[in-house]
Amino acid sequence: MVATTLSCSVLPIPSEITEHALTHCHPRDVASFSQTCWKAHRLVYGSPDQYLWRQLFLRFPFDDPRQTEFAFLEDSQFNWGKELHRRMEAQLIASRTNSKLEDLLRAIETFVSVVHSAAPVTMGHERVSSPNLLWVVDVLQSTNMLRSPLLASEEGNQSLARLRSYLALTLDEYEEDDDEGKERLKLIRSRSRYQVYDLRNYHEGNDWGPFNTAGQVDWTHIESIINVTSMNLYDRPSYWSDTRPRYGLEATRAYSAPGTTARATGDWAGIEGHWRRYVCFMDYRDLFAFNYGNRGRGQQDSTYFDNSNFEEATRLVELKLTLIDAQAIPDVYTLCRFPDSPYKHYPTLYFTGSSLGIQGNEATVTGSVTMSESGVIRWRFASVSDAHIQWSSEGVQIGGIASAFGVIGTWSGTHHDHGDPVGPFWLYKVEDDHPSYMRDHMHT
Repeated sequence: MVATTLSCSVLPIPSEITEHALTHCHPRDVASFSQTCWKAHRLVYGSPDQYLWRQLFLRFPFDDPRQTEFAFLEDSQFNWGKELHRRMEAQLIASRTNSKLEDLLRAIETFVSVVHSAAPVTMGHERVSSPNLLWVVDVLQSTNMLRSPLLASEEGNQSLARLRSYLALTLDEYEEDDDEGKERLKLIRSRSRYQVYDLRNYHEGNDWGPFNTAGQVDWTHIESIINVTSMNLYDRPSYWSDTRPRYGLEATRAYSAPGTTARATGDWAGIEGHWRRYVCFMDYRDLFAFNYGNRGRGQQDSTYFDNSNFEEATRLVELKLTLIDAQAIPDVYTLCRFPDSPYKHYPTLYFTGSSLGIQGNEATVTGSVTMSESGVIRWRFASVSDAHIQWSSEGVQIGGIASAFGVIGTWSGTHHDHGDPVGPFWLYKVEDDHPSYMRDHMHT
């Protein structure tokens, strides 16, 4: 029997053709191919131009990271292969039923970064969805990862709360006969109310808003605000039914808010235009009873919101905002000003405008918007009526610049006296011709 000598080369065709063929494969198959021989491994991982991994990344598909609003990294600095592997690993972790807690948390951090790196909305393509966001939703829906019992002990985890804030309960909807789903949302609502209306969570050290003492966003608090406000609106289907904020991952994209793809020069945050704001609050007697009625035991009553008769007030406010120079801020505005933005393309902006509420209550709104070093966009503003500053608000833009999701935050008394009320708000931009309930109310 004559022995057959095998060629040492298993890649008899030009490497360029092999590489092109691999761009049409799944990344996991490409990784498997690389393990067949040293030449295959060198072809897959040894190319300095990252052509193969760049093509695999974009054809998966994912958004092109070079088109993101924060494209501070040049193409040569983005590791296409490493990032694609990270995302494939996150998907694998989510799909497993035996993933460890540390693996789940690592996958959640990946999902948050994928949302954050979604491409901005561009003029003429407002209805084109982001591949990044479609992928995240598909993975989370198909695996149900966020309901893993292991994550129940991680309520304070900031990445988990941030991801759930972006989702805004969109993965927690339930059918009418789903008693488990109803109970789950009931618990979420009680826990969120406890967080939002606990006056101990507001002090000078966190700017009386949803932040920690280091000035960073407290995403657990942001998530609670979103939960409280959205469920209050759900309970009022006949109230301003065509005036609802957008939420979910697509609403987090930069410049997804109405009209912001054609924003005015210098208005990088998309401030100018018409806005709607929902504010919620407890009856002051309830707020006082919740915060001080249990003083003897040194803690708020965690069962206070379990009463099915408990109800908050929810009010719609309509605003129209315009940009002004910093020097035009009126003397009556006494809130601390943001420091100058570290990004020259995103200077701190100042605005003023009108605020019209129920029963014709009208006030002037003055404030500012800044981008922090971490890339988070913060809003700070106050309402002025009869030459007196009344209420101050601290908020965070959810997602990218000028996102349709809008601004989530808290309002409180400007002077922050002991026992001053506090409540959540949701501010979002609308089209210029959006219906005006408050003005119609004034003329009836």
